[in-house]
Amino acid sequence: MTRKYKYNYENATEKRESQEKQGRMDDIPHDSPDKHPQHLQEAQMLQEILHEALYGETRRVKELLATWPESKQQDLRKLLIDSVEEHGRTLLI
Repeated sequence: MTRKYKYNYENATEKRESQEKQGRMDDIPHDSPDKHPQHLQEAQMLQEILHEALYGETRRVKELLATWPESKQQDLRKLLIDSVEEHGRTLLI
């Protein structure tokens, strides 16, 4: 089986190299982040809850965590605990 593409476009260095040599490829559409407001909103919410977790604001973290869909809360809780732990602290949520 042969690969259809020479470059891995998830790798920014390879993407830039390809575009320098061949110009912008038409088969790789540019997708503006503005078209995905839910992703932008979640990114902002993630920054806020992570900030509160890193500063030890447990009550606020619990409030913000409750605003996330239940399907994401367990993973987010683990991410927050692990992130705080990397800084040598413990987050009890």
